[in-house]
Amino acid sequence: MANLLILDASSSLCSVTLLKGDERFELTEQQPRRHAQRLLPMVDEVLRLGHIAKSELDGIAYARGPGSFTGIRIAVSVVQGIAMGLELPVYGFSTLQLLASQAGAADPRADRVISVMDAHMGELFWGAYQRSDNQPELWQPLGDERVGSPESCSTALLEQFGSHPDCQWLVAGNGLKLLDGIEALAGRSQLPQLEPLSHFAEALVKQAWQDELFADLEAYPPVYLRDSVAWKKLDEQPSLLKR
Repeated sequence: MANLLILDASSSLCSVTLLKGDERFELTEQQPRRHAQRLLPMVDEVLRLGHIAKSELDGIAYARGPGSFTGIRIAVSVVQGIAMGLELPVYGFSTLQLLASQAGAADPRADRVISVMDAHMGELFWGAYQRSDNQPELWQPLGDERVGSPESCSTALLEQFGSHPDCQWLVAGNGLKLLDGIEALAGRSQLPQLEPLSHFAEALVKQAWQDELFADLEAYPPVYLRDSVAWKKLDEQPSLLKR
């Protein structure tokens, strides 16, 4: 079995998971402004927990967004540094899809999840997902992920609920605070405190490895959803990797 590292810094949490064969080691810290200082040390710490060296890693995966612009830039810089130094393949997955997996694990009855994250500036990120029939721990997207006002998100929720009226819907994520009291949520199961944790991407990452989806980082650039946000490459932001 492969040794795979999973990183997430897309929210106020900083989360690192090591998959070592059938074993899993993980660290999570609440670090809203210290991702740059803590992400690399947490990688070293989780590798020590698993008793392996960086040179024994087979691949590295990360939550590529949407989410915190700064956190995602830090994560992709760390991934780039490790992957380039060790010539490792990379896989990038959606933060909203990670939240759907997390919500589905919290409520096994749900067969549809809408992930909603606070995008700041009065906007939300959201995406809808359905549980895979053959692999219930995997969640597949129902359309594109989007960013917009709470009102546009509410309209999108109503459209999804109407398109799948017989499904067991769950709405999850910290963006729910901006939807508080909106009619679209009436009677729907909610997990408003959910923030992404990297270990809930385990099934997704293992499937990607099995399907040979790991590749160069260029195949999995960060996803911001807002066109005005650009990704600076590692040589343009070396300070992000200073301890």
